[in-house]
Amino acid sequence: MESSRSFKHALFKSLSLLLVTPNFTQAQSDTSSLTACLTDAGVSTIIDTDAAWANSTQAWALRFKPDPAAVAYPSDRAQLASTLACARNASVKVSALAGGHSFAAYGYGNDGNLVVSVAAFNEMSYDPSTTLLTYGSGNRVGPVSKYLWDGYGRHFPHVRHGRPGLAGSSIGGGFGSTSRFLGTPMDNLESVEYMLYNGSIVNVGKGDDLFWAAQGAGASFGVLLSLTTRTWQPIHANAVNFTLSLGTANISAGAEALMAIQEYALNEAPDEFAIRWSLTAPPYSGVGYFYGDPEEFDAAVKPLMDRLPSYANMTKSVFDFWSQESYTSPGVNLTDGGSSPGRSLYMQSLCLTADKPLTYDLAYLLYEKTTYAFNRTDIRKSGYLDLWGGVSRDISDGDTSYSHGNNLWLIRWEANAVVEWPADGVEYLKNQMLPFEQALTDADIPLRGFANYRDTNLTEAQWSERLYGGGNFEKLKAIKAKVDPTGMFTNNAQSIPLP
Repeated sequence: MESSRSFKHALFKSLSLLLVTPNFTQAQSDTSSLTACLTDAGVSTIIDTDAAWANSTQAWALRFKPDPAAVAYPSDRAQLASTLACARNASVKVSALAGGHSFAAYGYGNDGNLVVSVAAFNEMSYDPSTTLLTYGSGNRVGPVSKYLWDGYGRHFPHVRHGRPGLAGSSIGGGFGSTSRFLGTPMDNLESVEYMLYNGSIVNVGKGDDLFWAAQGAGASFGVLLSLTTRTWQPIHANAVNFTLSLGTANISAGAEALMAIQEYALNEAPDEFAIRWSLTAPPYSGVGYFYGDPEEFDAAVKPLMDRLPSYANMTKSVFDFWSQESYTSPGVNLTDGGSSPGRSLYMQSLCLTADKPLTYDLAYLLYEKTTYAFNRTDIRKSGYLDLWGGVSRDISDGDTSYSHGNNLWLIRWEANAVVEWPADGVEYLKNQMLPFEQALTDADIPLRGFANYRDTNLTEAQWSERLYGGGNFEKLKAIKAKVDPTGMFTNNAQSIPLP
């Protein structure tokens, strides 16, 4: 933890309040005292009798139907501190809501929580002397990306859409099109600013336990106020956008193509090469990007094309960097981040490392049990494999709370409801991935997940190991006891619990 005098004072104050702070493991009280307190504090609040309730509690992930105690909209830090005080006094847990784009609706948390919108914390600033960017936790990806590019011609890694909240997507990994050579948004963070459960404010950076915890499990420790990240100026004015396709080849050819991409990634691929390979084959295809010198692209991908069958087809276009950004991340050039209509879905994710990569048999099984076995008309399949690798080779699992050292593949498999989510939808999709998971286990390949792509159908033992393996989960619980001793922010099914 930060050793500064101010932080020690804040931590002492937090611990001393335990004598008078309600126990959050007790049953949560009714909302009357909570809303009365918020009203007295002047905090704008929506409750279930208000006309705006349905809209305020509509999760982007439509499969979930949040039922919070109330939704509070503090306008500044003083009101946020008052909001947390009201929650403490009412024995209500708190869920901080930013972009609200969680695939698991975790911004709303468990039923009965006080949802606290951080939309008012939308400041952003750039320091030319350090090239660091600081943004408030209420910002979306698009507005901050556009601010940095329009004003300073610089970039930071981010997820592939302008609409999601920037804070939440960054602390959950946030793998994007430039992450193979720049790292994930989480890896680029320099510091984060929190308001803790007792209203005290701390700013923590590298070497601090709370900063380490924020990189993968940030919502479990307090309300994020702002984050500071490194930025990058493109070396080349233009970037390459390409598509690679094998058409409607058979499953054997598809598995062999995936192995060819993997061999290329492990041996020759420059870090500036990125590809997202579809899992909904056939057809077998992918979309990719190259951020090196466009004049060198053909030579750079020749080893890959030499490994693929002669009928593999690659097409390419060259765009200026910002046009490429607008293509890879829809809405990034719009002041509100664009639109992203809600979806009713169930998602699963797995990551494989470079030292335990796919084999041909595993690739074949993955295709066979997911896209080839899929036979539903009430849900639509979707999935892909993002090539990770690159600079992750220099990361160890213990560097951040989310274990992602040396990741090579990010696999995502999901389905979206055509109309309403079917009662057996989760079980159906889960059963599609189980054979692949079992084959990984049999091959002594650990099951690793992705913090932004939460599988809501996992037990604590499963999600904690997949996301926070190698002892990270136990360390997180120890930090939790120090900075959130009442468990105010143990607010959803995959929050870090108290020891």
